[in-house]
Amino acid sequence: MIRTTPGSRRDPHHTPASARGNAVVIGGGMGGLLAARVLLDHFDRVTVLDRDRFPESPTHRSGVPQSHHAHGLLLRGREIVEKLFPGIEEDLRAAGATVECDRVPFQVVSPFGPLPLKPVNAEFTVHSRFLLEWQIRERLAAHSRLRLLGGTEAVGLDTGGPAARPGSGRVTGVRVRHRGAGVGATSVLAADLVVDASGRGSKAPDWLRELGYGEVAEETITSGIGYASRFYAKPDGFPGDWSGIVINGRAPDNPRSGLVLGIEKDQWHVTLGGFAGAAPPTDEAGFLRWARDLPDPTVYECVRIARPLTPIRGHRTLVNRLRHFERLAGWPSGFVTTADAVCAFNPIYGQGMTVAATDALVLDACLRDHADPSRGGVRPGFEREFQRRLAKNVATAWMVAGSEDLRWPGIALHGARPRRGGRAVRRWIDLVLRAAVADPYLSERYFDLIMMMASPATLFGPRVPVRVARAALAGRLGVPSQEFGLTDASLAAVRALPDAHPETGGGPTPGPVVPGQHGAVT
Repeated sequence: MIRTTPGSRRDPHHTPASARGNAVVIGGGMGGLLAARVLLDHFDRVTVLDRDRFPESPTHRSGVPQSHHAHGLLLRGREIVEKLFPGIEEDLRAAGATVECDRVPFQVVSPFGPLPLKPVNAEFTVHSRFLLEWQIRERLAAHSRLRLLGGTEAVGLDTGGPAARPGSGRVTGVRVRHRGAGVGATSVLAADLVVDASGRGSKAPDWLRELGYGEVAEETITSGIGYASRFYAKPDGFPGDWSGIVINGRAPDNPRSGLVLGIEKDQWHVTLGGFAGAAPPTDEAGFLRWARDLPDPTVYECVRIARPLTPIRGHRTLVNRLRHFERLAGWPSGFVTTADAVCAFNPIYGQGMTVAATDALVLDACLRDHADPSRGGVRPGFEREFQRRLAKNVATAWMVAGSEDLRWPGIALHGARPRRGGRAVRRWIDLVLRAAVADPYLSERYFDLIMMMASPATLFGPRVPVRVARAALAGRLGVPSQEFGLTDASLAAVRALPDAHPETGGGPTPGPVVPGQHGAVT
């Protein structure tokens, strides 16, 4: 467990008694920053390097194009970040995060209607990914034993000499190229441990192959996700009783999804998405039409009345990838991989930052379990054991995301066979959701699952089948619903507000949803 003093910040100049040597983290995104925080408990010095120059204010980084699209830190991720950085919620508020109370943090509109989720009575903050990343980076920069090295690209691993036979080599540092240096000019950052958290574009498989460790097995899902996103000023007095809302697509007919996420300074971060090669347009009229064709009118009504603050930006994530580093026959000491470098999810499920946070806890536990104070290092086998534990850590989230992806026609799975019983599991989840639209207990169980506060086994516990059967016998199993993410009164109030985009000719406000008809792709 991470050692923190409850209710206080860690002394940024404290050196743990068990610290040893120097660690280098490749990648300054959330996965790398959270890993760096853990490494400060185990090493004398930690260096975080990234190709980008780190911004001096909360804003997008050029190397993270997906930051223009909505990111959510799930409840499990919030718990871990607060544990790693005590008091960070107060810092986020001071930096402009919006404070909410007596609202549903995140309303989920399932294919069968909105889930009856309870408002949170306590205060909570809502903020963007880049504000959170900036605040964590500021916290780490206060540590005298941590160095942030921007404008620096990792180009290879250093072994201090000719590569040894697989299984017996050691990584002694990372070869880097500094932006602005001459062509081909590289240097070596020496390290007792190199942690690759460089994301989807990680070169770790290439580096390991060059060192003689063979090919890294991969699973990929070609889900063909496309996004278009924009920031808006939240209208004053907006009547919704939620801070954020997601409208899920309806497989196999409507691949459109939409998200409104409350962030700092009373803004909305709106992202529209599409599966299986269906990508939302980035022109004004096309963006509104896509929102209008969602299975629920709430997102459309939000963007129709809200004042745009930014251009519409598009992005595609065609392939999601799980790398099985744990299956390699050999592995060099002094090197591990984590976060998106290991498992890059379909972003639509919002798992990435939270899984990176759980990965950091795995790294901390594994370093503690393999500590060797007598030698000032870790016992042999730490790296292999970490990759094995990490594979187990990401397996459930990958399975959940992959199972949902495979609902859509044309989605390709490579490198692994579809899991037995996958269709049966999806049918059961549909039954649970059909009952959940009228059952707060089932609704909360499903919400705990998608917030990573509970395992998929939650939906197979003894009380769940009983409640599903009870709903079926009472004729209360939902069908694609005419219930919306806004109450009838709120929806009427919003529809009475003027259109903020009259020049686009967005068309009339849609009427009631006709199950199986509204929003169907033709």
